[in-house]
Amino acid sequence: MKQNIKRIWLALCMAVCLFALAGCSQAAETEEEIDPSIKMTLQQGTKQYLDLFSSMTEEELQQALVTSAKNKDTVMQSALKSWESVMDDLGALVSDETADVEIVDDGYAARIQAQFEKRNAEFSLIVDEDLSVISSITISPEYTTGEKLAKAGMNTLMGMGVVFLVLIFISWIISMFKYISKFEEGMKKKAAAPAPAPAPAPVQAPAPAPVQEEEVSDDTELISVIAAAIAASEGKETAEGLVVRSIKRVPNRNWK
Repeated sequence: MKQNIKRIWLALCMAVCLFALAGCSQAAETEEEIDPSIKMTLQQGTKQYLDLFSSMTEEELQQALVTSAKNKDTVMQSALKSWESVMDDLGALVSDETADVEIVDDGYAARIQAQFEKRNAEFSLIVDEDLSVISSITISPEYTTGEKLAKAGMNTLMGMGVVFLVLIFISWIISMFKYISKFEEGMKKKAAAPAPAPAPAPVQAPAPAPVQEEEVSDDTELISVIAAAIAASEGKETAEGLVVRSIKRVPNRNWK
């Protein structure tokens, strides 16, 4: 049993060694397959792009962004935005090494290890097999562990802050539902309530009857005739003792 286990371990070790040797030989073959002229062209081109980016002022960078947007050059626009986001963290270019060129699935990749005032960074460029189309340009600064932790903590705080703000906003909206239901109930009651009857027209008070003022006639002849008629109706011969104080017109003219 122990001998079988030893044989298995020996076979596994031999397999690992064979795979390692195969990988090394494949890497060597890949390195040898790159044409020297292509390698030199990629190294020079990558160095030119690095010098171009590092020598740009803020005004030139903004102008380049506008131009790339007009030309719809998404690769250059993305590379310029990436450089804009890290240029303050890098500072000025101090030195750079010769670009390492390797074959990738999309074509060729050239990477330069550059040293800036504040930190080191890797500047990489990927082109197609014909060296006619640039697939991507990336700048990767090397941050310390403390800086990475600080950025991660800041991103975490910002993410949690946004989540809590959204939750607070949602809870506020939910708390407003009770007022919405009350408003709807009030509108329903208002729609179901009968229309109020029109207010009765104000009754106008009847106009006061005209007061007939007593008219006292100063006509002594008319008074005498009336006094004589009264005396005759009572069977008196004279109208002595009769005093006419007022004379009123009687509306009913039917004499009996």
